[in-house]
Amino acid sequence: MANKLHELLAVEQDRRNKANEAVGEAKKIFTKNDSYFDGLVKKYVSMEEDSELIPDETKEMVKTVKQQLEETQQSIITALDATISKEETNAANVAKAELEVNGVKFGAFSATTLLALESQLNKILDLYKNIPLLDTTRKWHFDTQQGFFKTDEEVKFRSIKRPKVIVKYEATEKHPAQTELVNLDFQVGKYETTYYSGKLTPMQKSEMVKRIEQLLEAVKVARAKANNVEVVKVNVGKQLFDFIHKDLL
Repeated sequence: MANKLHELLAVEQDRRNKANEAVGEAKKIFTKNDSYFDGLVKKYVSMEEDSELIPDETKEMVKTVKQQLEETQQSIITALDATISKEETNAANVAKAELEVNGVKFGAFSATTLLALESQLNKILDLYKNIPLLDTTRKWHFDTQQGFFKTDEEVKFRSIKRPKVIVKYEATEKHPAQTELVNLDFQVGKYETTYYSGKLTPMQKSEMVKRIEQLLEAVKVARAKANNVEVVKVNVGKQLFDFIHKDLL
């Protein structure tokens, strides 16, 4: 972080641009490439000797939602800290209000700082509302060692149709047996599939969105308090125009 205001001003906009790009890219991945967060291992087990060999199917998970958020938040934090530092430097010796949510204190900030923070939190809220969720049709459990969700092994049997002669009527002394050739389903193997996902549960997403909304509400309350000061009346306008027009108009 720059130590002088002019140094900070030189890099702040670039950091904000990078943060906006990071948020936009993360939102795009959440909404259009959510398959990045899913994977599977599908194995075929034959139930017959000398049967058809079917190769295993694997889909690698690119990343988890947690990893994506951690990547994105680094740019946001860098930009947010730069903006807040600039606003607080410019707002030295002006009225401030404490920002507090559920007993957690974040510090005292000026109204202009809180306005900038509100704008950033709205962008963060929009991003988090687009976090993709786990497929609720499957039963997931969290693998603490690998850091993502997985299912128990799901088994589906593979069947093929084969011709078989069935006897409809047994032969008698007067009539031959009546048979029919039919195609019947025979189980020849099974697929064992384990699904992986780096997405979040509805509860995780809902709670994070709720916390951001709580922060936003607290920021608005603090901003109102910071603005609740007596106006410093400055009458410099006439003097400025007197200088501009002196001896000319």
